[in-house]
Amino acid sequence: MSQDLASSASQCLAAFAPASIAPYLQNVWLGAPDHALETNDVSILLSSLGAHRNTLLDAMVRHYGGDAELQARALLSQWSKYYFGLAAPAGILAARLLRRPLDMSPARTRLVLREGMPVALHFTADALKPRTDNTALNYAGLLEHLDAVIAMLAAMTRIAPRVLWSNVGNLLDYLMEQCALLPGEADDHGDAAWLFGSTSSANGEPNPLRTPIRQMKPRSVLLPNPFRARRVCCVRYEIPGETQLCSSCPLLLTMPDEALALQEAIA
Repeated sequence: MSQDLASSASQCLAAFAPASIAPYLQNVWLGAPDHALETNDVSILLSSLGAHRNTLLDAMVRHYGGDAELQARALLSQWSKYYFGLAAPAGILAARLLRRPLDMSPARTRLVLREGMPVALHFTADALKPRTDNTALNYAGLLEHLDAVIAMLAAMTRIAPRVLWSNVGNLLDYLMEQCALLPGEADDHGDAAWLFGSTSSANGEPNPLRTPIRQMKPRSVLLPNPFRARRVCCVRYEIPGETQLCSSCPLLLTMPDEALALQEAIA
């Protein structure tokens, strides 16, 4: 994992990541890459995301079906997962592994959409800042980024922001676990406890990322014990035909055995 950076040239963040993390960062860049966009790609300033509501919903309808208005909150919740798949690994790489703040301001970040689906993120060439041991500073860019993006998505439909925070929290928890498996990275210097603590260290308010995953003792023997449960369901079940829940869905804990037996997530 290299930490050398030529600020004048575009670089893929995968170049700074260990092999197990790099695949998540193949389409995340410092500076705009030299290669041209694909025919169906559109680059937008991330701060303008709210103006593309219909494009995002149309993409999700093509992928999941359903009605763009009747199931808007469930569809946008699913879209957020694809987006967080780009943003969360970038933030964790910078803060957790490189110990460097990353400027992820939506006003300085471009998102590439392909028929409404998020396919690439372009930060500014100078977005990766010098190394620091200040945990709050290292994560500030990621948290401010998530707060802004979640606010934009929540404004598009009647969805509780906590659903979107749970979506990204689930991914962040997984990424933290993967980082801890890397040689020399078992000690995270308290990053996970800080990121998933009960209050926001910056202002003392309740932390929207508080304990995104809980290890629960399930009622049914059909579920693993302990059961890795998200704090909040992503409401994908609201989309017609989406009867299969994810393997960490908290609703699995409430299902009778007859219903659990039909779930591919536990097969």
